[in-house]
Amino acid sequence: MTYPEIPRTIRLPYKIEPSISLDNLPESLTAPGLPKTGGKSIFAFWNTGISSLPPYLLRNVINWHRRFSPLGWTIYVLDTVPGSALNVSNFIDTTSRSIVPEAFINNSIVGKYAAQHTSDLVRFPLLLRYGGVYLDVGVLLFGDINSIWTEQISNPESPFDFFGFTMGEAPDLQIVNFALMAGANNPLIERAHRILLKLWEGKNTTTNAHENPLVSHVPLMRVPQEVTIDDGEEGKMVIDDKVMTDYAIQIQCMGSAQRWLDEDEGWDGPKYVREKCWLLSMIDAVYVHEQATSWNGKRCWDLLNQSLPEDGATESADQALARKIVEEMVADSWALKLGHGFAAKLFGGDTLGILWRKNDGSDCKEGTYAGWLRWAELNCQQEHPMKRMIVSSYEPSMKARLADFEKK
Repeated sequence: MTYPEIPRTIRLPYKIEPSISLDNLPESLTAPGLPKTGGKSIFAFWNTGISSLPPYLLRNVINWHRRFSPLGWTIYVLDTVPGSALNVSNFIDTTSRSIVPEAFINNSIVGKYAAQHTSDLVRFPLLLRYGGVYLDVGVLLFGDINSIWTEQISNPESPFDFFGFTMGEAPDLQIVNFALMAGANNPLIERAHRILLKLWEGKNTTTNAHENPLVSHVPLMRVPQEVTIDDGEEGKMVIDDKVMTDYAIQIQCMGSAQRWLDEDEGWDGPKYVREKCWLLSMIDAVYVHEQATSWNGKRCWDLLNQSLPEDGATESADQALARKIVEEMVADSWALKLGHGFAAKLFGGDTLGILWRKNDGSDCKEGTYAGWLRWAELNCQQEHPMKRMIVSSYEPSMKARLADFEKK
């Protein structure tokens, strides 16, 4: 099918990689070799390996590869599969307590979200060692990571050395962790990682981690409303601000680092964020589809699952809304971020990601608005990329030596 051009975009000015079968992945994805420090690397993580990714997520990764490998990028979907070329132990030292906590070393992380916490514990070490990009596998990418990397993050003449997304504005700025870009040994990531390791010390879960004084100076993450759910074997579970913060404790560690003043180590978090971080608003940059459907996953799936109108046919109201979502997402945002387990519990229903998993192939069905999105991933470049947030001045909420906490 020939899809409509998307306003405010142009066609990619280079040739992408050919189509790839989900059942016959190239060696460049299954055994890419070790990255070079400072090179163009995109890291992701799936505990059981790239070949076990659900098809709708694997298509995300394949499309990163097809679009960005011609520009020199290599994709690494790391795992914990014994003998795998992509086992994370081949890339970072998973026996060192200065890199991963004891619970990771002993494979003793517990709880319903152990896989998510395992993923959280490898992204900082990977970026600290090699630099590059970390992406969750649930990201459909429309922004141009290559231009941000070459013009800003890896450019010695640029003042910026970190790219990411934030919930809220200063002083309630909260850098999130689904997409991170930085050079090796980035100081913000290094400090957040030190805090995270200390939180995990002697623990195999993040329950009540929000109470630790290393992060308790950071406001709790907010949920739209407190909900009580039946969590299967776990029994009744209340999702409130504390539970949400414990679930996403790595983000809270980043929040602590960006609010911390440590004069002994020369670290001024607020100053660093104002002067060195290229930040985008998460709500505007990745959640166009959620805003347009009031965070109703079924409504979003129904809209994107529609077929585009045939030539000469009148566009229905739902088709017009689906077109608006696609056009704004591709031309004016940065990505589509899929939510899954925790998000579904929070909003009380299946998310778009869950429905794409349940309805195999609906994320890329030819002639639908979802198919149009997939086409846009590989064909469209934004004429006017999103402008970075200007971070206003804010005061640190922690003034202390981090080294003193680490000694305890």
